[in-house]
Amino acid sequence: MRPSLPALRAFDAAARQGSFRAAAEDLSVTPTAISHHIRGLESQLGLTLFEREGRDVALTEHGRRLAKATRQAFGLLDDAVLALQNSARKAVRVSAGPILTARWLMPQISDFWEAHQDVELEVVPSFQPGTHIRENVDIVIRWDRLAGADEAAIKLLELNPVAIASQDFLTKHGPIKYPADLLDLPLLHQKNHWGWLDWFAAMGVPLDKPLQGPVFEDANVLLRGAAAGQGVVVGWLPLIDQDLSEHRVVRVFDENIAPTHGYFLEVRDGRESRQEVRQVVEWLTKGVKPGATENR
Repeated sequence: MRPSLPALRAFDAAARQGSFRAAAEDLSVTPTAISHHIRGLESQLGLTLFEREGRDVALTEHGRRLAKATRQAFGLLDDAVLALQNSARKAVRVSAGPILTARWLMPQISDFWEAHQDVELEVVPSFQPGTHIRENVDIVIRWDRLAGADEAAIKLLELNPVAIASQDFLTKHGPIKYPADLLDLPLLHQKNHWGWLDWFAAMGVPLDKPLQGPVFEDANVLLRGAAAGQGVVVGWLPLIDQDLSEHRVVRVFDENIAPTHGYFLEVRDGRESRQEVRQVVEWLTKGVKPGATENR
């Protein structure tokens, strides 16, 4: 008797995610369902596929062999389904972060429609673009540090970090004369602490202890917090140009820091052969200057 397709799909998700809970979120089922499928699969095969320590799981040697096969098999199935879905229409799915989608992509979307009315562009806002296989996307746009980005990715946009807050916040907590003064104020972080770590390093401020403060995935929420006087954040030029011009936030200093982060475009394997995907890539990169795909 062969293993069921749902059991193999549950195993594949758990193997990719390294977690039953993350696999459950990926497949929109409960962790109990994932565990049940995998235990049944192990019982049917007479093999242990995962080593379990509390909530942590790791593939055994047998598990790694099966994971390689399921990854290839489901990859072929997903590609075949996508090809069938797109055979009747020229649809291109792009996965990108919410702030890039709102601040950079949306203002120019009508230009794309006018130039490519036969291509249906589907934008999937995601905090972690391209990480969930169920997104089934053609193009992924990721936010990353310039120093650690994938060399194969196309750099779309460089971002300059500046410290920003509301005018009311600065009036309440001022005067703020030196960059080091911010270490005694509420700091808000996006995704991790790297934005502020890079900013303090560029401003020559040594850090003798870990940075504190809440971390938010959504940069739009972070900017809302700054405008509401909840703390100081690292804003990214040019994405915050409108926030500054409309005085929702102001710059704390007149710093001029070289770009530290950026947005990078990747085309999923096998999708570059589709003409409509190439058209979208050409449109997205039309403003990229020669040499701009090289990481710093």
